[in-house]
Amino acid sequence: MTCAEGKTAHPLSRRNALQIGAGMFGLNLPQLLEAETASGAKSEMSCIFLFLAGGPSHYETFDPKPDAPAEIRGLWDPISTNVPGVQICEKMPLMSKRMDKVAVVRSWRGRSGSHATGSQHVTSGMFPAATGQYYPNFGCLLSTILGPRAKGMPSFFGLPTAARYTTPTGYLGAAHASFNIEGDPVNPKVRVGKLQLEKVRFENRQSMLTQLDNLGRLAEVEDDTILSQDKFATEAVDLLTSGRMQKAMNLDEEPLDLRERYGMNIYGQRVLLGRRLIQAGARFVTINHAVQGGLFGDGTTNGTWDNHGWLFDSMMSFANRPSAIPKDSKWHEYKGPGNLPQFDMSLSTLLDDLEMHGMLDTTLVVAMGEFGRTPKINKTAGRDHYPSAGCAVLAGGGVKKGVVIGATDSKGTEPSTRPWYPEDFAATIYKAMGVDPHTTYLPRLARPTPISPGHIIDGLLS
Repeated sequence: MTCAEGKTAHPLSRRNALQIGAGMFGLNLPQLLEAETASGAKSEMSCIFLFLAGGPSHYETFDPKPDAPAEIRGLWDPISTNVPGVQICEKMPLMSKRMDKVAVVRSWRGRSGSHATGSQHVTSGMFPAATGQYYPNFGCLLSTILGPRAKGMPSFFGLPTAARYTTPTGYLGAAHASFNIEGDPVNPKVRVGKLQLEKVRFENRQSMLTQLDNLGRLAEVEDDTILSQDKFATEAVDLLTSGRMQKAMNLDEEPLDLRERYGMNIYGQRVLLGRRLIQAGARFVTINHAVQGGLFGDGTTNGTWDNHGWLFDSMMSFANRPSAIPKDSKWHEYKGPGNLPQFDMSLSTLLDDLEMHGMLDTTLVVAMGEFGRTPKINKTAGRDHYPSAGCAVLAGGGVKKGVVIGATDSKGTEPSTRPWYPEDFAATIYKAMGVDPHTTYLPRLARPTPISPGHIIDGLLS
């Protein structure tokens, strides 16, 4: 096999080229390219999924309870928004001016208080099998069904990874995993899959191929029937050197004031990168708000919403260790803003930015975690895992604007209207993306598998 330029022998075998996609980059690029050629153009819909890993408190975000007892309502007050009668937490002033662009589901309900099980459930819409994960997450399945939106771009990205506590691909296998971009997007040492971008230039094809080949034996693909033709393996490597990918990664093309509005921190810049990847042709981008304590190999930043202690301090800032924290308790100091201002800045700017670029109507934005938090504030001034009630925010992509779906009781302990489960969010996401949620998919096992058993959320889609 030769390079596309027809000049230099390709050091990778067909199997190795496939493994570059499946094992190293987490994406079977040859197969997706082959599918694109066979099926032609498909839906233009895309999705940015902001996974608020750890479980955000609905009380301190989109479902405040000002009339509840003090041990439930917390320290912060609600503020009015630009949607009459709708209030959110006072610590989200930017989103309060943009509630007319989103829909809030306040009657969200999960089925597990486990990070692992809850994350798998929320990001796939299917409760994991008792014997271990079986179902793929949204990005894997949608990129498989719909394929890439543009040649020269992978279909599915994870920033920094596609999922927590889970192998996102489920029954689809490694060939359909995400293309992960690790580290800080503004850092020249950012990693794309296993490639260190400072060590190889996108346009230097032979240098890239040599680096890939020298990394040694990669994960084996379990089913040889998914092997693609050599030309598609070649195209997959060409894709990684494309100008489209190179351009999308260059945040310096964006105005400084826009970057500052997103937040000059690792999370804000990831959200901006997510918009650029969608603009360049990606189908699905998952942005994980979870980097605390080195969870993803970056111990210099914070970000999970798992606020068991000192919730009101950590949601706003990690810069100063609260005086009440015992000396033997961990506190990951970080000069940037805490979860809530990061989220407020990045989500509000993302909505404005997508609208400015004419992309909001074709980009579904989803922001949610794996569960909510307990009604009663605990003895360490935090809230614990609570799957019985929570909230989610959706926008763009056919979502009604300025609406609130459902409600919780006066103390926020459980939905007082029809509860909407992860299965229902899955059905709604698939519908918004142009995929029939009742589709059955034939995985590598010899039986059709439904992609969603849920119902489309009433009143959410236009």
